[in-house]
Amino acid sequence: MRHDFRVLAGAFVCLLTLSPAACSGIPHLAMPVTEDALPVETPAPAAATFSEAARSMAITAGTGTPATYASAEDAIRAGDTAGLLTFLSALPEEDRSTDSFANAYLALDRAADGDFPSARNYLGITGDPAIEDDLPGFYLWLDAWFIALEGDADGAINRHRDVAGSMPGITADLSLAAMLEAAGRTDEALAVYEALTPSTIEAPEHQFDPRGIIFQHISTVIVRHALLLQRLGRIEEAKAAYEQLAAAEPEQATSYAAAIESLETGKNLDNEPLTVVTGFSQSLSDVATALQQQRYITAALAGQDLTGFDTDRAGFDLMTLVIDPANDAVRSGVVDALYEEALFDGAAHVAMKAPETTPSLQISAAQSLIMSGREPEARAAISEALSLSEEDEKLQTLYGALQLSALLNDRETAMTLLPELMQLAGNPAEKAAANGLASSIYSHFGDIPEAVSHAEEARRLDDTHERRMTLADILGRGGRVNDALVILRSERLSRPNDPYTLNSLGYFLVTRTDRIEEGYKVLARAMLLAENDPYIADSFGWALYQYGDLERAQRLIEGSREDLMPHRHWEIEDHLGDIYWHQGMEEEAREAWQTAFDNHPPLQERESISRKLAEGLSTPVPEKKPLPEIRIDDGEITRRDI
Repeated sequence: MRHDFRVLAGAFVCLLTLSPAACSGIPHLAMPVTEDALPVETPAPAAATFSEAARSMAITAGTGTPATYASAEDAIRAGDTAGLLTFLSALPEEDRSTDSFANAYLALDRAADGDFPSARNYLGITGDPAIEDDLPGFYLWLDAWFIALEGDADGAINRHRDVAGSMPGITADLSLAAMLEAAGRTDEALAVYEALTPSTIEAPEHQFDPRGIIFQHISTVIVRHALLLQRLGRIEEAKAAYEQLAAAEPEQATSYAAAIESLETGKNLDNEPLTVVTGFSQSLSDVATALQQQRYITAALAGQDLTGFDTDRAGFDLMTLVIDPANDAVRSGVVDALYEEALFDGAAHVAMKAPETTPSLQISAAQSLIMSGREPEARAAISEALSLSEEDEKLQTLYGALQLSALLNDRETAMTLLPELMQLAGNPAEKAAANGLASSIYSHFGDIPEAVSHAEEARRLDDTHERRMTLADILGRGGRVNDALVILRSERLSRPNDPYTLNSLGYFLVTRTDRIEEGYKVLARAMLLAENDPYIADSFGWALYQYGDLERAQRLIEGSREDLMPHRHWEIEDHLGDIYWHQGMEEEAREAWQTAFDNHPPLQERESISRKLAEGLSTPVPEKKPLPEIRIDDGEITRRDI
């Protein structure tokens, strides 16, 4: 299965907007929330006991009655903050005392309502040092921010410095910088960022490089440093700070140049000074991210693979929105977390419950509505996004609307919006992104010559690994196999340990050429480097299918399907349909093909799957052949091979 490079809404947005949230993957973590079952009919406290921000997120039945839940996780999955707080507040006090974050959530809601005595009561903060020594450090850190919300900036900063040692990673330093900036002590905030920036910065080589986490932390520090300098009017210093990142990733020069231009001109830059509220919510998100990363690192060291919905993170972010309901970055993080778990109704609910809707949130809601089968509502949300977008939002809104038009198979809308996108793109990074998206849209609708033309232009403007790999895939779809192989082999040579580069080359060889043995060996090496990746496992399974080993192919690809659940990918389902058919499992084959058809394949593949549904497969079962012998150096490429 080819890896899907979606650079437009990822790295481009991160670099161009200098958004720490976009660069760090947006928070969705938190801390343990009790999952003990509670009967749904248990009487709940009146909704008025919660903050307005929490009540605004309530889900009600048709009668207007607030929904109730059997567990905290159920409320979080629904995106119902009021329901979560109702559940937690109804727990016996002794149960909450064994789960410190249940009380933290209730305290955050009280603080959002300005009721600081009640907030501290939930945390057990009395002002007695003997008692507070036994409290979780996180509680004391929250109290520092509560003091800031009460208006005592100096007292908050002193309290923060006293308790910072209990916080994970660099979160205490980032939090202190935010608090100092909100208090107007910007020189001290700048000093914190300078102290956190290393003299040498190394970017990760690929997605599986463990240096990625460290680089993410450094990027957050530098971006915030540059944004603060820009707010202070110290533009040249801001550019110099950001250029440290650009030097670490020379291949991303075009995108970094656009970001540096934004620092100078203010274009595409929403850079408002931090307030106590926005600084607190930013710091809550940092803590959430750090704890989530610690959890994944601990699991990796123990040989475990953490997948699935991170209830802790999503719950924590819902409570961050109680403090700062207007924080679109955090809200988008919650939407993303719910979407990734296929909780589409919950994702749409959170997106549409912002105190003031934005084009980006309407696009997020539309995507979830499409996936939940509510297409008329999705189209209305897309129209609303386009009508709401101001001049400085129009480009990004068009990106989202165009991607969704492909999901809806709405060629007419896509072809109407594309010229506007191309016209609005200004600097090389924007033009490259626009051409990249145009290539994706044309490819989806089967116009491969146009797709190739735009992919080549995107590469000319922004010659990155992702754009080269995308171009190779489209060249292959257009029959230009040798041109594509030159690119794929060159990328393999320059990134010898990147599993996804190996996967792209191996899958291309297996599906587009007669060099099945070489493709099998390349994919075997990719599996060795990333054995738990579902996309690579699907590719290797499909190579096994070519050798007639249907049983092993089925097990491997069914494992890929399971790993991606609750999502379904059309290509995996299509592969399974073929395997089932050749094993005489015709009912299972048609079910898989139908699932593939329903999961938004490109037009050409959609037509092929439709024929299979109608007629089945007429091609013979692949002949069973001996599998190639694998050596440790298999899959290596030299310049002689290119």
